[in-house]
Amino acid sequence: MAGLPHYTSSKASVNKYEPIFLNQFEVTITPPTAIPVQAGNPGAANILLEQVTRVSGLQVDQNAGEITQQYKFAKRYYSGAAPQRTGLDVDIEFEINLNENNSMYVFKTLRQWSDLIYNPLTGAMGLKKDYTGNILINVFNKQGDIFRKINLRDCFPMTPIPEMALNYTQTSIYKLNLTWAVDYFDDIFI
Repeated sequence: MAGLPHYTSSKASVNKYEPIFLNQFEVTITPPTAIPVQAGNPGAANILLEQVTRVSGLQVDQNAGEITQQYKFAKRYYSGAAPQRTGLDVDIEFEINLNENNSMYVFKTLRQWSDLIYNPLTGAMGLKKDYTGNILINVFNKQGDIFRKINLRDCFPMTPIPEMALNYTQTSIYKLNLTWAVDYFDDIFI
């Protein structure tokens, strides 16, 4: 007989399996070495963490898609010959604060990183070896036990920093979205 809709018929219920909450994650962003650690804050290697509000685009599960052939009106389906893409476009949203020196430290770090790619004030353009960093995303349960690590390697901001649109009638916090190009990644889960 099929399982009856009762608490005792559910393995997840009886064994008290914990659900996955999508707000239980931590992001460690490691900029290129050319970006200085914020003055007076030697522990600022991960200053971007506290300002991250959202991460999307983690489409790590990829395949080669499909192709079809047809004989009259009957279709045959096959796996494609190559994946559409092997990397990722990851979108990260940051909220921007001022520190004790009245500096937009997260904005400043992201701007310095973007300037390594192309500096609009000087026209200088950088080499990939100088403007890539890494992003590590740890997903964990409510006790902090990590069950998935997504390590995004050789990342860089691929979109310009959005404008700071000022508006007298808005009272919202300044948020900044950046899309990151990711060459390759590790996806480790238990």
